[in-house]
Amino acid sequence: MTRLTTLLRLSALGAALTGLAHLLVPNLLVRSAEVGYDRVLAVDFEPRENTTRRVRLLGCLAFFVAVALWKGAGALDD
Repeated sequence: MTRLTTLLRLSALGAALTGLAHLLVPNLLVRSAEVGYDRVLAVDFEPRENTTRRVRLLGCLAFFVAVALWKGAGALDD
């Protein structure tokens, strides 16, 4: 296994975990963004009507990226 393969597999794992978090606890992530924007950037963050749905969509996209990275690592192994 090369360094690049290892890096791609670790990136895939990270993307999968990120996707899982976005799918399982989207409201916690939105609340964290609210607090972060308020304290760090000193601006108001106003979640919109479909914010939770959009966060979950990002989770799905992260899973697609994870699959692509994993397959890319597998192609390098061949």
